[in-house]
This record gives sequence, structure tokens and C-alpha cells, in this order.
Amino acid sequence: MANQYLPGVNTIPNSLVITAITQAMPMVVTTTLVNTAPNPRVNTYSLYMNVKLYVPQTYGMYQANGLVGTITGISGNVFTLSLDSSQFDAFSIPSSQVGSPASLSPFGSRNLQYDNSTSDVPFQSLNNIGN
Repeated sequence: MANQYLPGVNTIPNSLVITAITQAMPMVVTTTLVNTAPNPRVNTYSLYMNVKLYVPQTYGMYQANGLVGTITGISGNVFTLSLDSSQFDAFSIPSSQVGSPASLSPFGSRNLQYDNSTSDVPFQSLNNIGN
């Protein structure tokens, strides 16, 4: 009996680097997608996925650090989130990089949904308890 071939599937990157965040309701987050071999990061995030923001204090909009929002819109590498950042400090990338960059990551077990039509395998959290 021969082994059955299973086609490869897309997986969601563990995080995307944030390059901009608006001061608005709803919050709009721009990320950078790294499309270089051997590990290209393409946008496989989907609508209604929960994501968590990591924003170090040196990036200005520290009020967003640790917030969890739902993706309500996607356009390429730009995500609209169900968060209100209209009263937050302005986001800015520091001139010298110290530590980890600001990033956006999948959050929680709500993202466990295999899509048979696209073969996407969403992020899966450890023991279904979130990050």
C-alpha cells in the first residue's frame, strides 16, 4: 500500500511586524509582510480572527500593548480591528531598535477552524487556552 500524498497547507505566521497604527475608531494596523525565502510570511490572517498587539513603550502608543481585538477588515497587509485607539498616544517607530518590534499575533482558541476550501490551517494555541 502506497502512502497517500497530502497537499501542503498555509499556516498563519506567529506574528507580523507593525509599521503603523491609526488613532481612530476602529483602529487600523499596517504590518510588513516578509516575502523572502526560505520562510515567506504571507497574509493568511482572516476576518473575525482574534489578535493581540505587542507595542513596546518606545513606539509611543503603549496604551495598545496587550490589547486583544477582532479583525473586522483586511486589505493586503492592513488590518481593521475592533478597538478604539482615538485617545491613545501617536504610534511612531523609534530611531534605534532596542528589543522586540511592535507586532500583531493570533490570540486564543477561537481561531481553530480548518478551511477545506482554501486549505488554510489557522493558528492553534497551546491546550486551547490562548497565548
